[in-house]
Amino acid sequence: MKTRIAIITAIVSAAFAITGAFAQDNPNQDASMVKDFIAEENGWRITDYQPYVTALRDLEKLNKQYSENVLKLAIDEYSVAIDILEDMDQEIAEFIQANKEKINLNEYWYWQEIDRKNQEYRHISYKKREAKLKAVTYLTKSINDLDEVKNVELRNEPKFLTFISRLYQAYVATQYDIQNLRPCIPILERYIKISEKNRKDVWAYRYLASCYGFVEKEMERYKYSTDDEIVKYRNKKNKSLLTATELMYGVDSPHYKKIQEVVQRGERKSERLNDFK
Repeated sequence: MKTRIAIITAIVSAAFAITGAFAQDNPNQDASMVKDFIAEENGWRITDYQPYVTALRDLEKLNKQYSENVLKLAIDEYSVAIDILEDMDQEIAEFIQANKEKINLNEYWYWQEIDRKNQEYRHISYKKREAKLKAVTYLTKSINDLDEVKNVELRNEPKFLTFISRLYQAYVATQYDIQNLRPCIPILERYIKISEKNRKDVWAYRYLASCYGFVEKEMERYKYSTDDEIVKYRNKKNKSLLTATELMYGVDSPHYKKIQEVVQRGERKSERLNDFK
């Protein structure tokens, strides 16, 4: 890449030198003649070149400039999602405050108050879900863009690791809130591998335990999976439960011992059920 830039720079310099010479002989010479030189590399006109072979396109993605451009796009999409969520929070806060200050003189019976509060709850739930569905669209685009960032140097920079961690957090929290738990699992599994700090993030394991537990129950309910697959998710759920409790309270705490008992009871129950199969 550096060689290519150096060559183009040399060609551009030569182009300006030639243009200067033309200008001395003919001051009215059109400066657009320089474009022919800028658009060439060793005689090849490359301005509109697009690789047909996938391997060549993948090589371009390794360039830092390409990765930085994709990262900027991902940040923009993340920012749009966060703006949507923050606007929703503000709108709901204002709605709740307005209803607190409102005097409902037309309510004669208790059931009328209950009905009004239920309507307010449904309105808030609708606004939250609507905003979170929109936000997920942008967060998903941002994640897909980051998957296209192939430059190793950029991917190892602290600012990149911080951003991708925050993006994953926002994605998981938002998907979880709209009860879309399955897609959270691969993102959470990526999240805890990013850094030592993430590996000790208790919320990652709290979300993981819930997501694994959801998939486990789903498999049991619809009976479309083997016993081994169900046990796999049950074990992952139990491990996440223990890790979350350890990070929150420590292995010597009564909380950890309680979770251990719950996990062990579940394992013994599974063993007894398997004996009859």
